[in-house]
Amino acid sequence: GINIWCAAGKGTFGTEELIRRIAAVSLSTVVRHRTLILPQLGASGVAAHIVTRMTGFKVIYGPVRAADIRRFLEAGMKAGRKMRTVSFTLAERLAVVPIEIVQTWKIALAALAFHLLINYAAGHAISWSTFLGFIPYAGAILVGSFLVPAILPWIPGRSLAFKGWLVGIVAALLYALLANRPWMDSLTSLLILPAISSFLALNFTGATPYTSLSGVKKE
Repeated sequence: GINIWCAAGKGTFGTEELIRRIAAVSLSTVVRHRTLILPQLGASGVAAHIVTRMTGFKVIYGPVRAADIRRFLEAGMKAGRKMRTVSFTLAERLAVVPIEIVQTWKIALAALAFHLLINYAAGHAISWSTFLGFIPYAGAILVGSFLVPAILPWIPGRSLAFKGWLVGIVAALLYALLANRPWMDSLTSLLILPAISSFLALNFTGATPYTSLSGVKKE
């Protein structure tokens, strides 16, 4: 389902790749039929008529979810409305969050180690406050990787970069007001934190049902 949407939306599952794979495995010599059942969410990246012309295989789009393939076949390759409907519940939006957080935290911990090393090299004592200074950046990571996907349908705008920036700027303003930090620190937070959350929100382009290849390129 959504993984195919991601691949099709970012150009890695498409017409040329499909034709190449069919030729690579000599599919026409393996099966007698000439029908390909493709995931419905891959349609944005596939020109079915070109695939048919180049390979001889007719393209039929199956259901949204792989779990419905058996019922789709039993119904004579006909999909009901439920099989064609894309849901986007909170649980589905948060399904990829653990992966994003794990991948992001590897970079974040490396950045923290570099920050501590720079402070040590500059002769500054590394104290608890040094670690506390990293909290806003950790917050920006959670905003971009968790909060934005969680409340995505209610954030104004269509661009994920804008959505991430908007939630990030609100979070940065709240931090500046509540933390009572020097104005220079607050200004730094207002500039950097929304940029982090905006960038991380971009990773969600392939996991939404309203992005496209052209939209991803614009992002």
